Amino acid sequence: MTSFAKLLAELQGQGANDPLVFVTDEGEIGAGYHVTELRHSQATGIDCGGVIETWQDARLQLLDGNGAAHMRVGKFCAIVEQSLTAVPELADVPLMVEFGHNNAALRLLSIANVAHESGRVVVQLGETGAVCKPKQRGLAALQAGQTAACCVPKVSQSSQCCG
Repeated sequence: MTSFAKLLAELQGQGANDPLVFVTDEGEIGAGYHVTELRHSQATGIDCGGVIETWQDARLQLLDGNGAAHMRVGKFCAIVEQSLTAVPELADVPLMVEFGHNNAALRLLSIANVAHESGRVVVQLGETGAVCKPKQRGLAALQAGQTAACCVPKVSQSSQCCG
């Protein structure tokens, strides 16, 4: 998972005047898109296994555009740099992108790849999905040679977590 600091480092190695194009599986975000918000959040939750966790994350919200040109890498970097100065907590926590084509059906996306292609910088956004944290912990335990306590088939058949 990337962060604003990692994204900024990748973009600063690109041409400041190159167009910055965000792309989903449905296509490019429209030229003239707008950075509407950079947000830092602290959250506390309880998962299906009863484990309480606290974490931080950052969000980049984009508004689809109908303009003539994509934002330049340098302008986007300046927005992020200014935001990191004002809200330093944004820098090093996991980053997700909020976006919906035609500004409908806002989705939560990850940054899958940043590449320079044909004179422009392309940020490929990937889909996210729900995960079962106890199952993830159980699989990690198995990979480490430990016993899984929850949600891993044929290992913890008698577990009450996850239903």
